[in-house]
Amino acid sequence: MIQVHQVSFSYDELSVLEKVSLRVERGEFAFLVGPSGSGKTTLLRLLYGDLAPLGGELNVVGQQLAELNKVNLPYFRQKIGIVFQDFKLLRDKTVKENLALPQKLAGTAPRLLKDNVNEILHQMGLSHHQHARPSEISNNERRKLAIARAIINKPLLLIADAPTEGLDLRLSLEVMALLDALNFQGMTVFIATADRKLAEKCNKRIIELRDGAIHWDPSSASI
Repeated sequence: MIQVHQVSFSYDELSVLEKVSLRVERGEFAFLVGPSGSGKTTLLRLLYGDLAPLGGELNVVGQQLAELNKVNLPYFRQKIGIVFQDFKLLRDKTVKENLALPQKLAGTAPRLLKDNVNEILHQMGLSHHQHARPSEISNNERRKLAIARAIINKPLLLIADAPTEGLDLRLSLEVMALLDALNFQGMTVFIATADRKLAEKCNKRIIELRDGAIHWDPSSASI
């Protein structure tokens, strides 16, 4: 599902990733763990084609990213759900409108779109907020909305950048249980986080990124 081979990236003269290699298999749930500034967000941006590597190869959901162009990039991204660290919700749109947008972009028929939006609103416990704007709901509800928007088109792969940042342990575990349920349904889940203790509590594979390089964790599965 994700194959990263000897990938490097720099911002001007600042090296962020140095010959990083890792694999995440189809149907797996894996954490990318590392401190702030270790390159986690940069690696995720490379995975969904927001950045291009300076060296190495990336293959995500069967697509060689070096072959992507402006024409096929949107089709590639339809296979991936992305939960951004800052959510990137549309402030002037309601919860329901935020969820409808990915469906419209995918060309979903209006009747099916309505059913899909109502279904995921119910699944995420957001039905009573469907007419509210993101600023009118709690931080945890905005997080759920960001996840709902990422998965409404039923992607093969879900990438989440720090989806529990700022939450207490109870709410963090609630979000993780939601992601675990999606993984149980067959979705591959790849999460970047600085919270190693949370990753360990979830009992999933941990890939450690430190100083721009992967470090093998003998307590976790092989990378």
